Amino acid sequence: MEVTHSVHGDVQSLGPNVTFKDGCTESEVVFIDLEQLPEDDHHNIVTSEVEMIARKIKDSLLVIFFITGGPANVINMAVFFKQGLKDRVNLCLFALSLADELHLIMGMIHHGEQLHLELSKTGTFGPIDTFLANYNLLGLMGFNFVSYILSAIIATERCLCVLNPLKFQTLLRTRTMAVVIVAAYVVVLGLYSITAVRIRVGCVYDPVCGTVAKMGITGDFYKRHQELIDNLESFVFGVGLPGFVMVVVVTATRLTVVKLRQVVTWRAETSSSISPREVALTKMLVGTSILFMACIFPVALIRFSWLFLEGMNTGGHQNLSFFLTSLWVSETFTFINASLNIFVYYAMGSRYRETFWALLGRRVQPQKE
Repeated sequence: MEVTHSVHGDVQSLGPNVTFKDGCTESEVVFIDLEQLPEDDHHNIVTSEVEMIARKIKDSLLVIFFITGGPANVINMAVFFKQGLKDRVNLCLFALSLADELHLIMGMIHHGEQLHLELSKTGTFGPIDTFLANYNLLGLMGFNFVSYILSAIIATERCLCVLNPLKFQTLLRTRTMAVVIVAAYVVVLGLYSITAVRIRVGCVYDPVCGTVAKMGITGDFYKRHQELIDNLESFVFGVGLPGFVMVVVVTATRLTVVKLRQVVTWRAETSSSISPREVALTKMLVGTSILFMACIFPVALIRFSWLFLEGMNTGGHQNLSFFLTSLWVSETFTFINASLNIFVYYAMGSRYRETFWALLGRRVQPQKE
């Protein structure tokens, strides 16, 4: 069977000895410029073997975090829903748990399929990745960035509540917060969907091996808007958003801790504006912010380093092994961040513990705040 392949508009015969992989058929072979096929990379900071080890560690940890963090986020959502989403903080924490849950689910779908393909040696792109890429749904992989924004919103909300509780309570109501949360989901996922159109999956001829297999290729939309998409990916989602969120959370948490110490020290003078329950809630939210900073600081540092290394993007091949290795490390930290909040909530939130056990049909004696 002969396969035809278009190069610069010319149709060439590839001969009868071409073999097919990944379920490709003759009619599915895409037309690409053979001159744009990746060259050998001699500029990598780390070897491909190191990258492979990092990927396997990340995939293994993802399974663990999905098994533990997945149910944990469902429990969190159930607790905050039972406490009432008319409360502004409960609404924020419910939305955060939802974003974390969806991040773990999408990560498991994508990386789980990759792990299956690697172990079974059945190809590079499975039906799920192919469907997501070719139907512009890879933007759903951006729920971790929604989680970043929600963490910044929660830290800012708590900071303003502590600094000026009476004024802030009247300015920002639950309905307004709901609009802010919905906007965060829509805007972040919408912008991330634009960067995700970079990749399409097609059946591509390999002139060296004489095979046709599924590969990631650049789509037409990306070719027309390459500069915009590269800047959006590199400067907004690469360093801008993680860096901005990190600064906001650190600043807000620092101000909250300073004010909280004053409240604890001079409780008699401030008890009329900040109740003991608000103090306890603030301590719990500070704990979640500290966990967030510990997990996201390495991510921001890694992404910031990409600005200073040539070819550090998914479209280039210089330093590709280092890019992928650092990407697997940063993704691992996002999975950690999406899985461990339940421990902070349970350890530092007496009301959370009460509701948690109430959901299981067990009454516990409320602890004095």
